[in-house]
Parts: sequence; structure tokens; C-alpha cells
Amino acid sequence: MDEDWSISEERGGPASHVLVFDEIVASDREDLVAEAVEFLPSVRGVTAVEHVERNIVEITAPGVPGGHLTRRLRRWWDEAAGQQRSWMAAMDQAARTAAGLAPGFERDGWRLTRVVDAELTHTIVLDHRFGREPDEHVLSVTAAVRLALPERDMHQPVAHHSLDLADRSAFAEVVSGQIRPSLDALPSVDAMLERWGQDRSVEAGGRRPYPAFEALTHGRMLVARGRLPEAHVIYQHHYERTQPRQRAYVLGLVEQLGVPPLTTGVNPHLSAGDETALRDWHAGAAGRAGMLQRLTGVPLDGSRRSLDEVWGRMRLSADRFRTAFGDDKPVLPNSYYGVNASRVTVEPWFRVTVEVLTAYLGMVLTEKEPGTRWALAGDGELGMVLRGGTGLLSRVLGIAELPFEAADDEFDPRRLRRLADDMLRWLGDGRYDPQMELPG
Repeated sequence: MDEDWSISEERGGPASHVLVFDEIVASDREDLVAEAVEFLPSVRGVTAVEHVERNIVEITAPGVPGGHLTRRLRRWWDEAAGQQRSWMAAMDQAARTAAGLAPGFERDGWRLTRVVDAELTHTIVLDHRFGREPDEHVLSVTAAVRLALPERDMHQPVAHHSLDLADRSAFAEVVSGQIRPSLDALPSVDAMLERWGQDRSVEAGGRRPYPAFEALTHGRMLVARGRLPEAHVIYQHHYERTQPRQRAYVLGLVEQLGVPPLTTGVNPHLSAGDETALRDWHAGAAGRAGMLQRLTGVPLDGSRRSLDEVWGRMRLSADRFRTAFGDDKPVLPNSYYGVNASRVTVEPWFRVTVEVLTAYLGMVLTEKEPGTRWALAGDGELGMVLRGGTGLLSRVLGIAELPFEAADDEFDPRRLRRLADDMLRWLGDGRYDPQMELPG
């Protein structure tokens, strides 16, 4: 098929033509792509072929029209693509095995389907991918449920396993011992709603709390049953767990579904809890900066020089910070670290150190750029806004260990000042839309 790949003529450089495969084709038919690279040198006029990327092949064939290369490769490709490969036969056998181990399922190629009722369908899908080593083939098995809603169907994953395609015994065990039981445990939509009502995932293992993406399915199924007050509780919790940039979608969805309006902050991108946390943080920022002053002995006057002095004193007093903050707990939640939220596993004393540094940097920014305000970025990171804006908390986290850990020849005595200078530029560049600022 023409959309599988295309050949274009290049001007300049050693290659005269470039063969580009569709990304999906390059992934799903890695074998054909490799064989095409082997075939091309047999075409008259082709002097060199280089597989430069997974889906890109450079061809040196001076004077050969691109149309000629395309026709020759097309004839070869269509014939090769129609051949049954050994891994395809193995996949067909795996699908037949799965059908034998899953009574009640109808097989269509590598997909098995069991219609439970008008609302619920169970599916088992087999997929193939090439492994890292030559002749290595991976078989993926995915169990899911399809839920019929008035406006559309929704798919909910239940279990996923990957194994060596050649390991038939392991595959049989996965299907009979894990895939089938995970679907059998969900005999109806009511059974799924009961599981979600216990804050358990419908995925195998039933982890608590269930992941955020399941909340949307949970809410929609409650709406379909007319249980709007319960759906309101689910969507409210989901709204508060999502990032600020995602909340407009949640609010629009709730309105569309007829669910009672959610409780938000004055700024609808912020939850009421976020606005309270930001106000508390703003009110206590001076006190936290005062903690930094007591530990370092540096007068915190908002100057760039004071940043250098604080940075140098921190290098000489790591034990003082560990002792002073050893019994303290961080004020800010993990989510306020934005894109780094999932990686925030540092010791509490260090988190408190990051917070007091962040508080003082905020004071410096406000001193240099009056009108600067605390805010949450779209990913939930604590930052500051003016005409532009900048995340702040995760940036401080990224450098705060340097005074305590960096070797002498790697320690930059101006690093904290340079971070402040960078943030001042970002605050004034005017490219950031400060939607997540604290009202007033």
C-alpha cells in the first residue's frame, strides 16, 4: 500500500534518494523493513544503501529516477508482504490456544470477544512486536472491557502481559491463570461499580486508590444509571487530583453530562484547596525565609549578593540544616513540584530546605519585580507570575543539593544567583499566560 512508505529524491549530499517508512509499519513490520534494505542493492543503479534510522533509509542511486525505484520496490514489497512468516503462524496458533482456554469467547484473528450483556463486552487481544535480539518475538496479551454508553463506547484495560512468543506453556498459564480470572471477576457493570465504590481499580490486583483515568469511566457509568449525586462526588475528587491545565476539561464534561456543578476556587483552574494552600504559603513565606536567615546568619535583604552569601553558608553548614529540620515536615505537597512530582522522594529535612530557599527566592523576585505573585503552573508546579511566569519549586529542588554534595572543583558559588537571574528574565518575557495565579 502506498501509505506504507515513500521514496523521494534528494538534492545535495551523498544520498540521491530517501526511503521513509510509516512509523507504524517500521514498528510492526521490522522484518520487512530490514529485508527491503537488503533488496535495494539488487536494483540496477543503486550503489549504496544505509539504514540511518528505524524508518529512514538513504539510497545512493545517481541518475536513477525515483519512480523507477518506487516501482521496483513496490513489486517486491507486495509479494513479500503477502507471505506468511513463521511468527505470524505462531501468533495464529496462540490465538487458537487462547480460544480453547477461554470458553464463550469468539475469535476473530488475534482478537477474542465475549458479549456479556448489552452494556458489557470482554475482550482479549493478542499483539506482536519484535524483540531486541534477532529472531526474538514478543507476544502481548491485553484483557479489557468495552462499556456501551448512550453517546459512545468506552474501553477499560483490565490486565496486560508480555512474554516470549515461543514460550507456549507460559502463554497458556497467563491466559488461564491471569487473563481469564481478571475478566471473570467483572461479570457486570454493577460489579465494576461496586469495585470502584471501594476505591479499588478494576485492573487485576485491584490497587487502591484506583488510577485517575478510571474515575472518568466510573463517573460516566454512574451518569448512565442516573446516579448524578454519586457522579458529582467522583468528578469532584477527580477535579482536585488533576493538574490545573486539565481542569477546564473536567468542568466542561460535568456540565455536558448534567452533573451538579463542582466546587472550585475563585479561579476555576484552581481547587479551593489550592487557593487556600497558596494563601497560606504566601502568608508564611517571610517566616520561612527567616528560618533560612537564622541558620545561615546572612541578612536577607532581597539582594543578589545575599544569594551568593546564603549559597556559600549552606555549603559550610549541611549538618546544621539536617539537625534544624530533622523533625520538621514539608508544607508543600508533592504535586507542587510539577513534572518532578513523581520523583520527589528525598528526605523531609531536605524538602524543608528546598521550601525555605524557594520562599526566599520568591522574596528576591518580588523585590526586583514588584507585582510578582505566587501561582501554580499548568502542571501544578509552584511558581511565580508577572507578565510572564516561571516554575520555581522544582528548579530549586534541582540545585539545592549542590552545597551539600558537589565536589569543590564542581561547586558553582554563583549558581543560586544565576537561577534568580534566569527567573527574572522569564517573569518579564511576556510569553507565559498566568492563568493559575492566586486571585487578588
